[in-house]
Amino acid sequence: MPEYMINGVPVNFPFEPYQLQKNYMAKVIECLQNKSNGVLESPTGTGKTLSLLCSSLAWLLFMKSKIPPARAEMLDTLHMPELSNVKNNNLPPEQALALQEQVRNAKVKIIYASRTHSQLSQAMQELKNTSYLFVRAIILGSRDQLCIHGEISKQENNAIKTTLCREEVKSRNCSFYNRVEWAKDRSEVTTVPVLDIEDLVTVGRKMKACPYYLSKELVEQADVIFMPYNYLLDPKARKSNGLTLQNSVIILDEAHNVEKMCEENGSAQIRSTDIAVAIEDTSAVMKVLIDSGGAASTMDGEKQLDFTLDDLALLKEILLNVEKAVDDVSIMFTQGGTTHPGTYIFDLLEKANIKFGNVNVVLQVINALIAHITTTMSNNFVRRGAGLQSMADFLEVVYAGNGPEYRQSVEKCFRVHIEYEESKPSAKGNVKRADGWTATKQNVKTPAKPNAKVINFWCFNPGFGMRQLLDSGARSIILTSGTLAPLKPLISELNMPVAVSLENPHIIDRSQVYVKVITHGPDRVELNSSFKNRSNPEYISSLGRTALSLCPIIPGGLLIFFPSYPLLHKCTEEWQASGIWAQINRIKPIFTEPRGKDSFLSTMTEYYAKVRDPACRGAIFMAVCRGKVSEGLDFADANGRAVMITGLPFPPMMDARVVLKKQYLDTNRTRENELITGNEWYSLEASRAVNQAIGRVIRHKDDYGAILLCDSRFQNQRQQSQLSAWIHSHLRDDRNAPNFGTAVGEMARFFRMMAKFDVPAKVRELGAVKVEGDENLKHSAGQGSSSSSSSSQNTQNGCASEKSSKGLVTIYKRERKDDDEPHRSTAALSDMELVARKKRKIVLVPQMFVKHEPSVTQSVPGPVKHEPELEVNEQGSVPQTQEPRTAPENRVDFLREVKCSLDAGSYKLFLQALAVYNRDSNFVVFMDQMVSCLGAPHLLYLLRAMRRFVKPEHKSQFDTQMEQIML
Repeated sequence: MPEYMINGVPVNFPFEPYQLQKNYMAKVIECLQNKSNGVLESPTGTGKTLSLLCSSLAWLLFMKSKIPPARAEMLDTLHMPELSNVKNNNLPPEQALALQEQVRNAKVKIIYASRTHSQLSQAMQELKNTSYLFVRAIILGSRDQLCIHGEISKQENNAIKTTLCREEVKSRNCSFYNRVEWAKDRSEVTTVPVLDIEDLVTVGRKMKACPYYLSKELVEQADVIFMPYNYLLDPKARKSNGLTLQNSVIILDEAHNVEKMCEENGSAQIRSTDIAVAIEDTSAVMKVLIDSGGAASTMDGEKQLDFTLDDLALLKEILLNVEKAVDDVSIMFTQGGTTHPGTYIFDLLEKANIKFGNVNVVLQVINALIAHITTTMSNNFVRRGAGLQSMADFLEVVYAGNGPEYRQSVEKCFRVHIEYEESKPSAKGNVKRADGWTATKQNVKTPAKPNAKVINFWCFNPGFGMRQLLDSGARSIILTSGTLAPLKPLISELNMPVAVSLENPHIIDRSQVYVKVITHGPDRVELNSSFKNRSNPEYISSLGRTALSLCPIIPGGLLIFFPSYPLLHKCTEEWQASGIWAQINRIKPIFTEPRGKDSFLSTMTEYYAKVRDPACRGAIFMAVCRGKVSEGLDFADANGRAVMITGLPFPPMMDARVVLKKQYLDTNRTRENELITGNEWYSLEASRAVNQAIGRVIRHKDDYGAILLCDSRFQNQRQQSQLSAWIHSHLRDDRNAPNFGTAVGEMARFFRMMAKFDVPAKVRELGAVKVEGDENLKHSAGQGSSSSSSSSQNTQNGCASEKSSKGLVTIYKRERKDDDEPHRSTAALSDMELVARKKRKIVLVPQMFVKHEPSVTQSVPGPVKHEPELEVNEQGSVPQTQEPRTAPENRVDFLREVKCSLDAGSYKLFLQALAVYNRDSNFVVFMDQMVSCLGAPHLLYLLRAMRRFVKPEHKSQFDTQMEQIML
């Protein structure tokens, strides 16, 4: 794999990086070298994840390579707590400090965090495609994803699942957990360096060992740990997973959500209903104990309880006092809620005798009672301790710290908002609006029951949560995403020292994107999804006709994003009633974003299948900004050729949390901290959601697509300025915006032009030759199509001789030489002709030599099949009539050729052998496995080329063994 020196660190990258990728990797390495924090923005599709992994792992290996081999064995026995003892030995001060630094570098880990497990899965796949696939990597997941216990895994409630699991583990009744210690050192685990969720579950089921606890055991040996970033930002999750962050490198990818996640992890909520249920469950357990004579044992008598009858009596008294204190809070009926400073919560709970001094004892009794109720399969406990769990969660967040400094921070950064309780709260106890924001009860006329309230303890300063990471002893914290701008307000809100920052441009050419603000539909009705207008039947009808007019000229997939679920559902109903839905569906089948996890996965699978189906003209996916589809999903190539943004997803203006957030920013804003105003934050929330939705379309350097901003408010200069920087150049000052017909014509020409130079991703990888003006792709073993065999062959040979070092599967962009118009200057060409010149691609077909055979024509889509053409005799040598095959010089191309030459099982064995050899340096085992995979006569040229992967001390052994094999 090509190696590049960046900031003094050799970085292996799968291909020659673009300058913006080099700049990005340089900034990452700068953070790690200087132990500083960074905020790095690079648009979606610029290879951000790959650059992150390659640069950080290259730095990690470079630092470890500087440790002398003799000392490395000693360092392996040291742990981070022993660092302070290193300088207390008999070494001179200089050597002691040097040894201490080496210990730190040897023990450093990279923690790669992202928002969802699907995003983490994509990152781990990227890692597997690099030369660092031998690095030990593990992912931390939840029991919901990793539990394989027959009964526990069936539980729908995660809190119940967690409690049952802990009790089974505590009593050593889980056979899967009991086999973890045995399984962690088995070859089935140690020979697979990169273990993602699917790998863990597969290995766990095969070995009958718990994948959840197995991943925790493998953390100590891992060099890079993948996890959702709420595992880092949530103190409870950090404690539960036993994470030690000292001297670690923390990478927060997709960090545009970090602010909100920090605020949510610092916030809590308790309802009158939760308190009532907690009292009811406590009373029920007390009754059982009293009926059994007050014996402090379980009903089946198998084990002692962790609480007494007196403990429960005291807990019930506390809960009754909490209920009374909440009932006594007065709320203005017309206002629907009342707000207090953050420290008000301590005064409220102190009325129930819950204080900093005794809260841990209260929590201990509550948790013991929850464990008892959850594991007691009695009909008396249908809710399985849900109310008690809500109370415990609330107290843990409220009393997360202690001391005067903590109280001062709570007073400044938190607000307590008390409102009436809705009649039908969600299953988790949190009322969520359809657009993802926390709903508050405004002007409620009839609460759930008399005097029922909700106590909201809201954090409005994300720096409050980020400070815990900053105080953890981490070496560096890097925040990165495609949409972080403006950076200064972000850094100010997180209150973290940042020495390195970057705002990268996009990797694609301007000609690959068509961006247009569409202000009116085909019926000349203004498109404006403001709250006042979104119920207008004329607007909804015009929006449907806009989609109907655009979908015939958009190839592949069309993504339509709505500001909220209510608007999506309203449009769906109105379009179905008016017949617009049926008309669109005849052109492209329509899919809508479901709310359930299982239905979401099946819907996405059906959508992708329709896009790939040659009998269809693509498909439409209607989704919501801030939904699952708008973040983290990849709609590369035909899966997403255009995106329609139907409006601005502003947070609900009258929501109490939104109002208080704006007030907090306005109150605490100063010139020094550079916080944005409340109104600027409100507008930026909508723009960042739009930017994320836009990023679904352009996914790599060869991708192209259209971005259609279907709301007249996007003409506003301020609104445009908050869109991603790479879009600004596409948005000309269209004060006299073109009418709908003009926009449709421009877009039709754009897609026609792009179609001439488009090569589907899978065909590109296999080396297909795209012939301009033909819908079929011409594949040839040695020459082009019959109509252009001579010119095509000469061009390929020329490229091959000139760029052979770039590999066998390479896409070359060359400017078209127009011999018919030699005197026409570039300046005189139209924009689309310049696109044609710039985007002409010639893709080389992998081949070892040329045979003159008729060309093979194959339609797209469909697998591209390359038949082996090299003939060998019985001895495995090449006849004199043919030139011997040679393996590609480029490592990426070489590995790709190995993959194409082997079946899936052999290729997996090949990769495992390579990874184990890099780790253990056992040449004999490595060579045996290589011969097993590549020992066939027609693959000996690949076996010979494996010399490049052999370590210097083993090269002579390799040469000797190859001579014996070739005899």
